[in-house]
Amino acid sequence: MIQKQKKRMSFVVLLSFLLTFIFVRIYVLSGTFGIIDDPYLYIKGYHVHHLNYGIVTMAIAGFLALVYQNAQNRLKIGALYGIGIALTFDEIGMWFRLEDDYWTRMSYDAIILIALIFASVVYLPSLWRGAIFRTEEGINKMKEIKKKKEI
Repeated sequence: MIQKQKKRMSFVVLLSFLLTFIFVRIYVLSGTFGIIDDPYLYIKGYHVHHLNYGIVTMAIAGFLALVYQNAQNRLKIGALYGIGIALTFDEIGMWFRLEDDYWTRMSYDAIILIALIFASVVYLPSLWRGAIFRTEEGINKMKEIKKKKEI
């Protein structure tokens, strides 16, 4: 049952991450090509990039994860976390280059890498279990898990 919940949570994070990324790219493209009129927030003349919204969203998700720990809230918090990751890592090129260059290749590479990691967590969980349980203690835990499955 716990494995099913973990898989479901990972899927919710992956789905919210991908949908947010797609929505943000379409939104930014519509502003760039004049489909919508200047969709950005400015404070005292400074453009507030969506990576800032993502950082705040992840901070809120982290706080909520500490406070609310029942199953229904965890899925909502997982979705919020996925949204925050997408908003933040969509502009990762700005983090490293410290330039206002939204279309840098680094952002695309980061999004693809993160999506692949999330997808592997959802669809290849044994890969991660093997990587996590490399210590002797971990090997013993894996043996216990196998014994429980056999029973």
